[in-house]
Amino acid sequence: MPYTFSELVALFFTYSVIGWLWETIYCSIKDHQYEYRGFLFGPYCPVYGFAVTTILVATHPFQNNIFLLFIVGAVVATLFELIASIFLQKFFHLKLWDYSNLKWNFQGRIAPEISLFWGIGVVALVKFVQPFVQKIIDWEESYTHGYEAIIILTVMGVDFIATIISVKKFHTSTQLWNTKINDFLDKHKAELDHSKLHAELKKHLPSLHPHTQLSWNARRLIRNFPKLKVIDANKFNEMKGDILAYLKNMM
Repeated sequence: MPYTFSELVALFFTYSVIGWLWETIYCSIKDHQYEYRGFLFGPYCPVYGFAVTTILVATHPFQNNIFLLFIVGAVVATLFELIASIFLQKFFHLKLWDYSNLKWNFQGRIAPEISLFWGIGVVALVKFVQPFVQKIIDWEESYTHGYEAIIILTVMGVDFIATIISVKKFHTSTQLWNTKINDFLDKHKAELDHSKLHAELKKHLPSLHPHTQLSWNARRLIRNFPKLKVIDANKFNEMKGDILAYLKNMM
């Protein structure tokens, strides 16, 4: 193993924070508004931490061969993206990204175009970023002697549990909204103008409100992940932007 356990934890945390910074800055600039990215409450994206740490370990024997580094890096990163997508859908009923519009994608979860980006990113990471990050971690290790890893695991563990609770409540709220909307459609289907169905639903949001609150984290996820879908709440997905605006006006 090229890294000690405490170094792996430090690498995981460092790249989780770097990943959060990258996504937050990039998406904020792209969408012309501040977006607090990441799935957890804290300013880190564990998927980047897990992916980069695994990539660094998996590519260690190939770090002097650019071609193999690119291939192994692209494969490992793509597998991580696939696993993360399946995990979010299975355990949280969420889909945060969708590559269905890209050629040769697989279930909208991964796509060759994105894998190419990951491969190039891994080469840049190993050759230019990691040497600098490793110097910082070596300096930290010399002062903390591994105790930093315990603090990181404790903080992120508590955050993960809090996020699970928050997302479960979010899922319950989406189900209530979805049921209310479907009940309304069933009750009034004969009298509704289906060419203006979205507008009709938007107009009736106050009466459809199930009087359950969407937490700050739930509203953040909806606002900052435009492609977010709750797998078993199609009507909520269609109206989520309007619901978010309605709830914001109520506050």
